[in-house]
Amino acid sequence: MKRSNVAFATMSLLVAVGAVPTVVACGSDEGGSLANPTSDTSPTVPTDPGGHRGEDGGSVQGNGPGHSSGIPCDVDAILAKDCRSCHGASPTAGAPNALVTWEDLQAGAKSEPSKKEYELTKSRTHDDARPMPPPPNTRLSASDQAVIDGWVAKGAPKSSEVCGTSSQPSGDGTEPLSCNPDLHFAPAAPYEMAQNQLDQYVCYGVDVPAAAAKHIVAFAPKIDNKKIVHHVLMFRSPTAVSGTPTACSAGGSLQWSLMFGWAPGGKNMYMPAEAGYPLDSKATSHFVVQVHYNNAMALAGQKDATGMDMCTAAPRKYEADVVAFGSMNFTIPPNAAYSRTCTLTVPQSMDGRTFVAAMPHMHNLGTAIDTKLTPKAGGAEVDMGGVTNWNFQNQYWLPVTATAKAGDTITTHCAWKNTTSASVKFGENTEDEMCYSFTMYYPKVTAPLFSWMTPSLTASCK
Repeated sequence: MKRSNVAFATMSLLVAVGAVPTVVACGSDEGGSLANPTSDTSPTVPTDPGGHRGEDGGSVQGNGPGHSSGIPCDVDAILAKDCRSCHGASPTAGAPNALVTWEDLQAGAKSEPSKKEYELTKSRTHDDARPMPPPPNTRLSASDQAVIDGWVAKGAPKSSEVCGTSSQPSGDGTEPLSCNPDLHFAPAAPYEMAQNQLDQYVCYGVDVPAAAAKHIVAFAPKIDNKKIVHHVLMFRSPTAVSGTPTACSAGGSLQWSLMFGWAPGGKNMYMPAEAGYPLDSKATSHFVVQVHYNNAMALAGQKDATGMDMCTAAPRKYEADVVAFGSMNFTIPPNAAYSRTCTLTVPQSMDGRTFVAAMPHMHNLGTAIDTKLTPKAGGAEVDMGGVTNWNFQNQYWLPVTATAKAGDTITTHCAWKNTTSASVKFGENTEDEMCYSFTMYYPKVTAPLFSWMTPSLTASCK
């Protein structure tokens, strides 16, 4: 498995017992978050990954009274609201540039050297394939877009206006847990990222000795170095993993199960009141924290000790789990558009399962994916999550409200556009493709031989 595969294919293929992660790429001018629960029965799912939302980060500071950044105040206000959670004066999460001063916007764009940053800002806010702000954030309003377009059309002239807007959030986008955290994960030693390394996926293990039966019911990331931490994932492992941060082992991680994820702008996650993730009361529980680092600014001496705080509680009624709907068997022809529709007849073992969140997943050639539930007894089709403009760099969890009965059908449709001259098949590497909709549900199916991949292995596809 190649380095580029570890974050996404590991995150996807490796889900055996999981929960609600989110994956985005602020370092690629993207952003994301995990929203707070809206009720006691709702998990934390990304209703507004606000990686570019200033309001996610508490108090803010930047182009305050008495100082002019050179940016017109109306433009500055839009950048403050929609961009500077990552593109602040000290860019975070691997963002390659700041968007705080007029000089920042006049600089050459690192991702497209032929353009100035202000030109790229305009084009990305209009880009339906790779929009800024990224989905599921709300796109710029027509009035805000007109402000940006009008300023760029004039050549982005420097302004002497003194603005009172806020430009850069403080904090990492998370808040203290509302419960009392009694589990604290951290690496055995800080990890130092090489200056010449753009992306690294680093893992460390944490063991929790056997104790009284409990469920993990809430998660909060503890981001140490915001300049290079891109996203964080937490897994359960069947075996112990070293507590010293090292490059993630792709082969070993095939047995891990995903439980939680954080990305810039992300918030804490609280499990539904009736479900949680159990700690083993008879043996040591093994966990792995994976940190994706991005050093787009080529900073030297960057160290990080990012960890995780969690709350436990008495065992809840249900154990949560994740399954994958979709297909593991397809070939996309060269230089062609292609689609795959797979239908699962819900087996008796999944009767009565409640689905609460979904994370669609494909790779770079994907264009769209959606999943629907059709009741056997008739009635309205139920949306189980979809993305109409697929972006490999923007992967996030969607809220779902559905209950499956035996005999219902769950259909996943995936579409791709193969721009290469070779056929592309299902596979783990980024240059391969996938068609999965990872879906969180409870109670966990305990039938013999049932696994997270059973739905995608047994579906009928055409």
